[in-house]
Amino acid sequence: MAENDLIARLPSYEDDFRVSAIENVNELDFINDDDNLDNLFFHRVDSAQIIYQPRRRRAKLIGRYLMGDLLGEGSYGKVKEVLDTDSLCRRAVKILKRKKLRKIPNGEENVKREIQFLKRLHHKNVINLVDVLTNEEKQKMYMIMEYCVSELQEMLEGVPDKKFPVMQAHFYFCQLIDGLEYLHSQGIIHKDIKPGNLLLTTNETLKITDLGVAEALPPFAVDDTCKTSQGSPAFQPPEIANGLDTFSGFKVDIWSSGVTLFNITTGKYPFEGDNIYKLFECIGKGVYQLPSDMETLLSSLINGMLEYDPKKRLTIEQIRNHDWIRKKQPVLLDWVKLPPKSGNDDDIYRSMTVVPYLEDLHYGTPSEEDEEQFLPDGFTQPIPITQSKFYLQ
Repeated sequence: MAENDLIARLPSYEDDFRVSAIENVNELDFINDDDNLDNLFFHRVDSAQIIYQPRRRRAKLIGRYLMGDLLGEGSYGKVKEVLDTDSLCRRAVKILKRKKLRKIPNGEENVKREIQFLKRLHHKNVINLVDVLTNEEKQKMYMIMEYCVSELQEMLEGVPDKKFPVMQAHFYFCQLIDGLEYLHSQGIIHKDIKPGNLLLTTNETLKITDLGVAEALPPFAVDDTCKTSQGSPAFQPPEIANGLDTFSGFKVDIWSSGVTLFNITTGKYPFEGDNIYKLFECIGKGVYQLPSDMETLLSSLINGMLEYDPKKRLTIEQIRNHDWIRKKQPVLLDWVKLPPKSGNDDDIYRSMTVVPYLEDLHYGTPSEEDEEQFLPDGFTQPIPITQSKFYLQ
């Protein structure tokens, strides 16, 4: 007998497995069309009855900052909550991708300009830049900023008439003027004041943000003359809508602040158009109409800020001394509250989303790959979560 034939006839593990499998298959009951499925060992269930195992939230550290959930997303990138593991302060991080910035006109230049400005600005009504980190390999930049719970635009969209009660508008607007006066004292023109660029902290302190299109006046400039503007069209003054070569930068901010005050007290815009050409045509004429029931002092302030002639437009000092600003507003009962976190109407102060990631960081058993990817150099013994104190800031 040939050696190959002898080997072929010898029993093997594969043969035993094959025989066992055939026997098991013969014992199976197959489901036919006429079978009663209720008599089988399994039965159909409604999708609502299925319990899914939640995906484990893996801790991710960027430098000393522990990443939390997504807070928002804009044209420049995502914004997430983070926790500073050194100070245990709650922060927000704006994640910017260089690839995405290159697709936006002046994207990279605007980000560099904003970082340059924020590093030297320190005021309670201007957003605070805490730290900047870069990842050259992933071509990402991380701007660590103070944590805010909402923006005025988000709050306006959450109420039916899209406006604030007068006292609440007064409270926010006075803070806007404080922050704007500080920016102008530092020689910085914002150029894009609007509700979407005004954030609020948990105690409703207003923060001016998004200085990407701002401009710094030269140190020895004789006036505030500017030549370019990239602000939102609906908030631009007539001198820009009409295409003037130069204009007063400070008066541009006064105008856009006036449009903002008009918007948050009426729920509308003073100038509208189906497209940017019709909008600029409307702004260029400078004709608008205030509600007939608006109080006289508020009408006077808005008219002064939306003065067609920039030279006659109110200054910051005149706004500060205006009777509507100085007037004591009545106690308000229908204050528009900060919007709660999605899915939880009681969570108006936005509970920390980093807690599940903290649990994974302290109690999880990350693999070597996780440690290499997420834990920074020198990270050895984390502070036990039970001993940690968290400060909302």
